[in-house]
Amino acid sequence: MKRLFAIVFLIIYLFNWGGYLLLQNYMVARADRHMNDLISQNLYDPNSLIEVKVKQNLPGIFEWTDYKNVTGQLQLKNACYNYVKLKFTKDTLYVMCVPNYEKTKLVKSNIIYAKELNDIPADKKADDSSAKKNGQDSKYDHLILSMNFSVAEDRCIASTIHLDNPFKDPLISLPGQPPEFLS
Repeated sequence: MKRLFAIVFLIIYLFNWGGYLLLQNYMVARADRHMNDLISQNLYDPNSLIEVKVKQNLPGIFEWTDYKNVTGQLQLKNACYNYVKLKFTKDTLYVMCVPNYEKTKLVKSNIIYAKELNDIPADKKADDSSAKKNGQDSKYDHLILSMNFSVAEDRCIASTIHLDNPFKDPLISLPGQPPEFLS
């Protein structure tokens, strides 16, 4: 009987130690797989699509006149989305997304559970700092990539350096015969 209790408590201990994280990751992967299956079979409501505009500066890109079917995932303000269509212009990236409610619920429950486990009170100052951001990208936390290209000058300066070679003959002659090849 003691052995049975020890095994049960060991299983509970190991589940608390890392099993919850494994179960959480499995549930999120299953939700992703289910949503990807629905998107690949076009079983989503086109009226529920959300358009996200991301400002960018890509002057050398060709503008897309219509949306292309591209799939992927993104997360904005603790909400998970799967994008199904994408369109580029020189100054904006348009993404049409389907909300993934199941994954959002799982991610939020994991964050709440992690806060309860660590016994760390939620820092209200950290939550308020995100609202104080200013600028065009304050609504979404995304990195803005900026590239500057410059044209190299066409001037080439040719220079020659004459070095005196101390060796007159690069071959060193040794008396004898080279070794035979063994097969």
